[in-house]
Amino acid sequence: MDERAAEDDDAADGESQAWALGEPPRVRLRGALADYTKAELRERAEALGIHPILVELMVGRGVEALEDQRSFLEPRLRDLSRPTDMAGFAPAIELLLTARRRGWRVGMFGDYDVDGVTTTTILTTFLECLGVEIVPKVASREGGYGFGLGPAQALHEAGVDLVLTGDCGTSDHEALAWLSARDVPTIVIDHHQVPTTMPPATALINPHQTDCGFPFKGLCSAGVGFYLAAGMRSAIAKAEPSSRANLPDPRAWLDLVALGTVCDMMPLVGDNRVLVRAGLEVLSQRRRPGVRELLRRARVEPEASVDEGHLGFMLGPRLNAPGRLGSAEPSLELLRSRSGAEAQALAAKVEMFNSQRRSLQERIVAEALELLAEDPKTPRRSGIVVARDNWAPGIVGIAAAGIVERFARPTLVIGVDPASGEARGSARSAGGVDVRAALAECSGLLRRFGGHKAAAGVSLDAAQIPALTEQFDRACAAQLGEDAGTDPYDDHDGELALEDIDLGLIGAIESLGPFGVGFARPRYLCAGATVVNLRVLQDRHLALTLRQGRHQRDAIAFRKAEFEVGRGDAVGCLFTPSRNSYRGNDRVQLIIDRIWRA
Repeated sequence: MDERAAEDDDAADGESQAWALGEPPRVRLRGALADYTKAELRERAEALGIHPILVELMVGRGVEALEDQRSFLEPRLRDLSRPTDMAGFAPAIELLLTARRRGWRVGMFGDYDVDGVTTTTILTTFLECLGVEIVPKVASREGGYGFGLGPAQALHEAGVDLVLTGDCGTSDHEALAWLSARDVPTIVIDHHQVPTTMPPATALINPHQTDCGFPFKGLCSAGVGFYLAAGMRSAIAKAEPSSRANLPDPRAWLDLVALGTVCDMMPLVGDNRVLVRAGLEVLSQRRRPGVRELLRRARVEPEASVDEGHLGFMLGPRLNAPGRLGSAEPSLELLRSRSGAEAQALAAKVEMFNSQRRSLQERIVAEALELLAEDPKTPRRSGIVVARDNWAPGIVGIAAAGIVERFARPTLVIGVDPASGEARGSARSAGGVDVRAALAECSGLLRRFGGHKAAAGVSLDAAQIPALTEQFDRACAAQLGEDAGTDPYDDHDGELALEDIDLGLIGAIESLGPFGVGFARPRYLCAGATVVNLRVLQDRHLALTLRQGRHQRDAIAFRKAEFEVGRGDAVGCLFTPSRNSYRGNDRVQLIIDRIWRA
C-alpha cells in the first residue's frame, strides 16, 4: 500500500494526540527460525532453487519439511481437497440438478458481510448461467444476523421452490422449519460452528458438522459455494456429455472466493491458499464490472496486479459498508452487475456508504480511546472491553481493530441500545489469543456469541457489561499464561539491513503470497536507523526517510502522525518491505508497524 492509497487504509483512526516514542517492544524470532543456522537455510534454498529469504519465511510459519515447502511454493487447483466426503454435498447437488431439470424458481439469502454477499453472488450467477431462475436476497443490519422468519416468508411469497442460504442458516432453526412445513426444501451453505441440535435443512454443507469428512475446516462460505458450483458442473457434464463445452467454468468465480476468504479473515493455508492464489490471478484480469469499478475508485492502477492487501484494505471495507449501516443489497447488486455503466452507478452508492462508515468509525474509536484513558486498569488489562450507548453495531468490529492497533490487546467494543438495554459488540484478536474461546469462557453472561479465533461477535444485556469486562480480561490472561499483564511479544522474521532491501528482494517475497491470517505477512527488525526526512500525510500518516550508513530507504507509518519524532532522531522499527507503484514506476517502501527511540 502506498501514500496515495493511505486514505483507503481502513484500520481505525483515533483522535490526534502526541505520543512519545517509547521503549523498544519485546521482540522474538518467529516460529522455529531460531532453531536453524544461516547455512542450513541457505542449503535448503539451494535445494529448492529459491531465494533464501523464502525458506526463512516458510520455516517461521511452520512449513519446515522439504516436500511441504515444495508443494507450498506451487499451489495448484488440482491439489484441492476433494468434496467426496463433505457432508450434505451429494444431496445438495441432487436438489440443484432437480431444480434445473424441473424449472424451479430458486431463492437465495446471504448474510450482510463480504462472505455472505460473495457466496450469494457466486451461486446465483452460476445458476443463472445454467438457466435457473433466481430470487437473490441479502440480510440487513436491522434484521439482525442470520436467516430469520421474515426473509423466509418473503422468499416463499416470491414463489420459490427451493431456498439456499449463504454464510448463515446453521443456527436458524425457526426459518428453516417454517419452510419445511410448507414443503420448500432448503440447502444451507455455511462455515460457522454447528450447534448441538442440527438445523432442519434438507441439506447442510458446513465443514464443521461432526459427520463431515472433508479434511480442510478453514473454508469460508464462498469457498464452500465454489465447491458446490464445481460439483454441479461435474455432475451435469457426466450426465450430459454433449453439454460440457457450453457449461460455465467455476474458475471464473474464484475472484469472489478470494474476496470472501480474505475479508472473512480465514487462514491462508491449505485449500484457502490455493483458492486465494488462483482468485488473485482472476481479480488481476478485472473481468467482473463491479470489481473493476471498485478497484478504480480505490485508485488501484489498471495495470497493477491485485494482491491480498487490496482485498482486505480497499475492496472489503467498501463492500462491507452498506451491510454495516443497513441492507447489503447495494453490494450484492454491484457484484452481480453485468455492465460498466451499471457498475459505476452502484459503486457510487457503495462509496457513499463507505464514507459514512469511515466517519462513524473515527468517532467511535476516538470516544473509545477517551474512555480507556480514563480507566486506570487499562494498561494492565490482558483483554479490553469498552462500551457506550448508541455506538453503531455494524461499526464496532472495525473500531475494535483500531483499539487493538493502539494497545496490542484483544479488544471487545460494544454498542448499547439505551431503549431496549440490548448490547451488541465485536471482538478482534491480538497476541495469538482465540477471542471466540475467550468469549466462550464468558458465555454465562452472554445471550449469544459466535465467530472464530481472530474475530467474534456478542449480544448481551447491558447490565452484564461490568462483569464481562473483568471475565473477558481473565479469559485472555489465562490464554496468555505467564505473559498476562505484559506487552505481548512482537514476532519478526529477523533483522534486515536497509542496504539488502531492493525490488528483487521484494519480488521474491511477493512470490510467496498471499499473506494474512494463518500465514503472517513478513515483518523485519530494524534495530537502529537515522531519520533524515519526514512529513505528515493527511494529518494521519508519517512518511519518513531512514538511513543506515550510506543507504537510505523511504518508509511510511500509517496512523502514526501523532508520534513525536524529528529529523536526526535515532529510531528502531518493525517493518514490512513493500513495492510502491505509480504510473508504471516501482520503488522500495517500508511499511512501519512499530517505531521506537533507539
